[in-house]
Amino acid sequence: MINDDASRLKIINNLPPQVDLLLQLEALKNVERQNPLSAGSRRERVAEHSWHIALGVILLSEHSPEDFDIARAVLLACVHDVVEAFVGDTFAFGADVDGQQSREEGAIAHIRATFPQPTAALLADLWEEYEAQATPEARFVKGIDAFLPILLNFLNPEESSWKHHGVDSRKVLKRLQRVEQPLGALAEINKEMIAQAVREGYLT
Repeated sequence: MINDDASRLKIINNLPPQVDLLLQLEALKNVERQNPLSAGSRRERVAEHSWHIALGVILLSEHSPEDFDIARAVLLACVHDVVEAFVGDTFAFGADVDGQQSREEGAIAHIRATFPQPTAALLADLWEEYEAQATPEARFVKGIDAFLPILLNFLNPEESSWKHHGVDSRKVLKRLQRVEQPLGALAEINKEMIAQAVREGYLT
């Protein structure tokens, strides 16, 4: 193999400036969440989760009580956790959830201020649309973001984050209630899963 560092550096230096942000966000491939996969012992990673949410938005769109733009919802799904490349994942039922909003708002401000425009603004605007929950697209993505973790924990009881962290079912139900309207009938399925998990003893 021939080493040609000068040519390699020239190619790198000629990359579009937006690639820097793209590579920063690659960290999402390594950030672990607490939820299991539906089978197996390892935890899902944030990039996998965002991809799965995007697919869920497409495949489950007919269950939304509201009409919405699927393509825009997929964009929101793809970016809804980009801040976690900088601040890590926050477990929904963990001790550090109280500071989540301020950490994530700081991360999105960092993206706006640090990376090339208008690309950084586009990314931040999509994230903020998701957070504001003012559009049917944002609401359905938020719903799927609740539906899928319940599904995964239900399908993999042995590796469930509910079991490992001693999660109270009332907290899971409270979180589900916040997105019950955009989920429609899917929320009822989640409630059945929660009740069954309580009966089986891996959700308290």
